[in-house]
Amino acid sequence: MNSIIHLQTNPDLSPKHIQFNKLITSIAKLRDEIRDEEHKLELFSEYYTKHVVKIQVGYANRLIDMAKKLDLFSCASILPDSTMNELEILIPGLLSDSFLHVLPELETKALYQKWEGLNFDEIEKAAKEETLEELRDYLRSMGIDITLDDIDFDDPLGDEKLHQRFREAKKQLDQKEAAFKATKKKTKKQIANEKMSIIQDELKNKSLRSVYLSLAKMLHPDTEADPDIKLEKEEVMKLVTKSYEDKDIISLLVIEANWLKNTEERLSNITEDVASIYISLLKEQAKKLRKEKDQLIHHPRFQHVAHHVSLKLDQGIFMMSSQEALIKRNLRVKDREIDLIENGKRTEVKKMIKSLSKNYLF
Repeated sequence: MNSIIHLQTNPDLSPKHIQFNKLITSIAKLRDEIRDEEHKLELFSEYYTKHVVKIQVGYANRLIDMAKKLDLFSCASILPDSTMNELEILIPGLLSDSFLHVLPELETKALYQKWEGLNFDEIEKAAKEETLEELRDYLRSMGIDITLDDIDFDDPLGDEKLHQRFREAKKQLDQKEAAFKATKKKTKKQIANEKMSIIQDELKNKSLRSVYLSLAKMLHPDTEADPDIKLEKEEVMKLVTKSYEDKDIISLLVIEANWLKNTEERLSNITEDVASIYISLLKEQAKKLRKEKDQLIHHPRFQHVAHHVSLKLDQGIFMMSSQEALIKRNLRVKDREIDLIENGKRTEVKKMIKSLSKNYLF
């Protein structure tokens, strides 16, 4: 399916045939790019989940451990007001950072409320409601009103569920607009355009069907005596049938090119009208593929690695391995700080608390 129909070797081709060939080349290139980018993002996602996420969770748990140790330190002896004020900044800051990668347990939520003075569940609920309201306002500005209350954005499938619901609502909105336009009195130009569109659709389907029937006749397994070739034809015919059902003219033409020796000669004899129909179909498919490529990086499963899509595979892996190394280094630092809290001098711990609290000052 990677073969390309080359027409430029024929000096007698018309501009439409040359455009036809360019579109086929462009579509084949888009398909390769989508396949390569999706494969690359899959590998990025696999590496990120296996290496970066694992160490991030470990680091987040270490932040919680440190917050608990500092809480115990504050209870072990009387501390000056300045140190207590710094702990009121540092402990909630450590816990907030940890909540980015792990779900807080009841004990951790209680510790957060003790030092922040606010209920974590209420804060999270208010933040989600605010985000949902902003999203509702945005969708309503587009004329779309969909239910969002049952969507859990903490669930990796939540975004995909939202996108699916949005697509369905947008489709319904477009249908309503089309129905409304249909009730309005049409101009002579609109009527003429609609008639032309119907004729073009009929021609498109006719062209698709003619290629399909030609391939079905050429690839029919019953006409082949060689068992190996017969099996191959059966598999190719499955692709032909699917391509025809999907109205995928490019796949049909590429399959045809693989089975015809004189493809260039046959295509050069296509009439201008039929070439125009093919060009229209190919433009639609190219537009669809470009949209598919643009949407690939917005898929929920790639949200953490989408910003690496412009990098080569080895560059992206290197960037994530560097991120992993940085987190490991920070993890070792936290181990030393926790050891200081447990075994260091009181004055050294107070000094460290003062220094670290500055990181959470706005």
